[in-house]
Amino acid sequence: MSLLLPSLEFAAARLRARRGAAAATAAVLLAGLPCLAQAQMPMSLAAPAASTPVRSADPGMADAEKAVSQKHYAQAVEQFDRVLAANPRNVQARFERAWALAQGGREQDAERAFAEIAQDFPELPEPHNNLALLYARRGELKRAEAELLLAIDVNPAFAVAYTNLGDVYRRLAEQAYADALRRSPGDARASAALGQLRQAAAPAAPAAAKPAAGANPASSPAAR
Repeated sequence: MSLLLPSLEFAAARLRARRGAAAATAAVLLAGLPCLAQAQMPMSLAAPAASTPVRSADPGMADAEKAVSQKHYAQAVEQFDRVLAANPRNVQARFERAWALAQGGREQDAERAFAEIAQDFPELPEPHNNLALLYARRGELKRAEAELLLAIDVNPAFAVAYTNLGDVYRRLAEQAYADALRRSPGDARASAALGQLRQAAAPAAPAAAKPAAGANPASSPAAR
């Protein structure tokens, strides 16, 4: 079952017409996000930055972000909930809350949260990127691919999505070659290609990628 997402072109146009400068503010709030490298697959989850061009001054944000920095994710989620009870349109609090859910192991809740952000702020690639990470973690590579293509559609300059998409395609290729070898163990071409892919992926160096600062937000996904 796939998540229902609005038409990006229509939703973005409607959002710009309705909110104008508010949409740009949402993008700035999520700009400059660093990425956390994941263990077995060099994709990256967009994480809250310690400092962005514009920070929310809503009461409780500082305490919630401090809890995140200390890896007290359950406490952070509760504090973000209080912030959002007072200001449900605080996109920064919503994004950081979803990120804390994912880091705290509540991945289904994080998926719902990122999907809702994607619906409400279709001009942002980060939620699609992070949905891709969560899907890839559990092996749903085609859903991860779809989310990364949406992130690129939203912001063609979002470089990390291309890298993450390449990682998804690498894993799909590994699966295809492995399937070929199960059916034909003597397939030398499939064996050589699979070996090359696994050798290239072995180091999995944690290289963090930063999105471009400014009006266009940046982010990235991860997978195991």
